[in-house]
Amino acid sequence: GPAGGSKFEVVGRGTVTRDGGGNIPDELTQRLSNEPFTLSMANTGAPNSGGSQFFINVVHNRFLDWFDASTPSKHPVFGKITSPADQATLKKITEVPRNGSDK
Repeated sequence: GPAGGSKFEVVGRGTVTRDGGGNIPDELTQRLSNEPFTLSMANTGAPNSGGSQFFINVVHNRFLDWFDASTPSKHPVFGKITSPADQATLKKITEVPRNGSDK
């Protein structure tokens, strides 16, 4: 479900994604960049296609900023991991070896 039993679905280069589903309207209200350790809304690229999926940026993914006119991506930031211990744990997750399918 959306809360209990959460798992990390994708650990890709630059992001970690949380499993979920559903759609909500776009909330492009704050001009916050997709900097390291920010939480950002995942979507399909179409307007109002966000849901309960989100990702955590582990590098500066400015091309995902909703206010960057050079890209069609629109992924609003809605939070940030501020604890150094949590940031270190997240970095360790991204360093786990994976195969060509990012698994």
